[in-house]
Amino acid sequence: MAEQLESINAHIEALTLALVTMDSEDIPTMGQMLNHLADLIKESKTLESPDFQNLAHGLSAYLEKVVLREVSNMEPFTSGLECLQNLFRALCDQVEHGIDLSPVLHRLTGLSLEGTDMEKIASSQSSDAKDVSAGKDCPPPESAQTFACPDSDMDEEDRDIVSGFIVESLESLESVEVSLIDLEQDASDPESINAIFRAFHTIKGVSSFLGFMRINRLAHCSENLLDKIRGNELVVDGDIIDVVLDSVDLLKKLIAGVQTGMEIGCPLDIGTDISDLVRRIERIQDPKAALDRPVGQILVEKGDLDPQTLALALEKQKTTPDKKIGQILIEDKATGSRQVAAALRDQKKSAGQKIDLQVKVDTLKLDSLVDLAGELVIAQSMLRQHPYILGARDQRLLHTLGQLNQITSSLQTMTMFMRMVPIKTTFQKMLRLVRDLGKSSGKQVQLVMTGEDTEIDRNVVDELYEPMVHMIRNSVDHGLESPEEREAADKPATGTIYLKAYHKGGNIVVEITDDGRGLNRDRIVEKARANGVIDEDTRLNDSEIYNLIFQPGFSTAQQVTEISGRGVGMDVVKKAIERLRGRVDIQSAAGQGSTFFISLPLTLAIIEGMLVRVGEERYVIPALSIIESFRPTPEQCSTVEKRGEMILSRGKLIPLIRLEAVFSVRSDSRQPWEGLVVTVEYDGQQLALLLDELLGKEEVVIKSMGEVLKNVRGIAGGAILGDGCVGLILDMAGIWELSMN
Repeated sequence: MAEQLESINAHIEALTLALVTMDSEDIPTMGQMLNHLADLIKESKTLESPDFQNLAHGLSAYLEKVVLREVSNMEPFTSGLECLQNLFRALCDQVEHGIDLSPVLHRLTGLSLEGTDMEKIASSQSSDAKDVSAGKDCPPPESAQTFACPDSDMDEEDRDIVSGFIVESLESLESVEVSLIDLEQDASDPESINAIFRAFHTIKGVSSFLGFMRINRLAHCSENLLDKIRGNELVVDGDIIDVVLDSVDLLKKLIAGVQTGMEIGCPLDIGTDISDLVRRIERIQDPKAALDRPVGQILVEKGDLDPQTLALALEKQKTTPDKKIGQILIEDKATGSRQVAAALRDQKKSAGQKIDLQVKVDTLKLDSLVDLAGELVIAQSMLRQHPYILGARDQRLLHTLGQLNQITSSLQTMTMFMRMVPIKTTFQKMLRLVRDLGKSSGKQVQLVMTGEDTEIDRNVVDELYEPMVHMIRNSVDHGLESPEEREAADKPATGTIYLKAYHKGGNIVVEITDDGRGLNRDRIVEKARANGVIDEDTRLNDSEIYNLIFQPGFSTAQQVTEISGRGVGMDVVKKAIERLRGRVDIQSAAGQGSTFFISLPLTLAIIEGMLVRVGEERYVIPALSIIESFRPTPEQCSTVEKRGEMILSRGKLIPLIRLEAVFSVRSDSRQPWEGLVVTVEYDGQQLALLLDELLGKEEVVIKSMGEVLKNVRGIAGGAILGDGCVGLILDMAGIWELSMN
């Protein structure tokens, strides 16, 4: 007993010290105080003093309101803690305390000591006896039948309280999803973490007060996970975002069950099993527990094996201990060899995990480093092309310059890699989008992702989100059929969208594929002619027809839905991708589905292009826009009425653009066959640019033209060339607009 009294006294002293030293916004200290109160409540049961326990419960309830910013006045808590100290002294001295607790408790809780109100508070607070701030493990999940829950037959006052809980909880969970998106973009944002934490904390506390213990258990475990994030014990990653989103979904389902039970008079606990999700949360909180996961457990968690079959296989292994569990499962045909191999890989991956030390760097500093590395590359190139260096014969000097070139190139590459981030975060946002779109459209949809670890410039990945959202929405709404249509076409009822990323030829390619109905070629042509986009006698190949869907306002949807069909979206996609100096290509097969290929540069800081000359000026044409270059013959050149000069290439007439006319420079070539033609593509259209000379392919560092010249049409930026002069980077969209005027 003496040890328990000493422990209770230590908790009271810790509470008093924390109260004196903390300020009004010190949430971590308040969390520690809640832990002390929870331990105090637990240990006070040995005192057999209801007054002491009720006052401790009241202090905890009031402090929770302070944490949730429902109240800000700490004076009731201070008075209550002083009363608690006096109560404890009286208990230690074994004398009557003579303190009227009713006014103190009323200020703390708004309730009186009479009746069952304090019992409800005690019930609410007892579920918080676990460590909140330190994030101790959640209690082991219970079976679906053992969670307490109130009956749907309740009086009007209780029904109003429960109805308010339903509305407020669902609103809080909606705000959690928004905060999670913010957190995924900036994992260090304390406001997002605190907003999510407060939502789960409120649901946990109120659900316990009302007796919804299944909801309370799940919210409590989720809160512990978030508290470890707040305490910097865990780093936010895709797995944590996923599990919190899953918690949100399951809580919504449980709360919706309460609402349904209220309306029709059935049980308020729908009996949904939360144990799997709770185990996932526990594994994330304690990564060490996942390092030695057995293969059988991994198979069960992945849904490749049911627990009963695993139990039978483990019993069989006892009689044949020389056989491994995976071998037994394959022999019994309980699962496939591919599934066992995947589980073994997961097991090794978990066991071999290493924690990489990382340093957070301000993005502005990182961008400045990239700019400085670009300047160094330019200076090194200018030095290499200096006449004195070109005429030097000193081998030591040339060797040193070669080393400088290698070091500069490596430094530039490394700084580029520092800007690279995995595309995984953007891909994972699509999981939520597909799930929600499937529900709203009534279609069964699954998303399969590969290449999530492919890295891309962080500026590019931020800009890629919106185009991907538009394309995924179109794939679900227009591409995939309803379950009935799919089954009639001998397809699985569940449609699949494949999201894939990979590097190819110095670019990153993102593929969005669906196994739906494919693009309706005839319907697109019919709609384009009706809208006046193409003439009646225009003949187009498949690629040109599919590119028509990127025209503003173009839609073949028979009816407008909440998801799409208004002709807004695909033109936005096209423009957004082109702003990133990328392109979109389409492949489609009727009845089999469509694939959209988004090709983007790895970085926005460097561009790969063709350096060309027109007169005395040099320009850079982005390599991604170039189709071919050739010297035309007089027979290939012609003039078409109202369309100007044309070049015949591969059986097709292409408009000829004279760069000398666009930029008011003097060209060496008066006739097209005297110069060179570079065929480029923009917005599904081809242009032929007339120039004097191809100087070669180069990677150049993009420089802004400044505020005064940033809106010059036809120019995307500038680049400092090896001789120190500036070469202008051409913008195909601007060139097209200038040539059409």
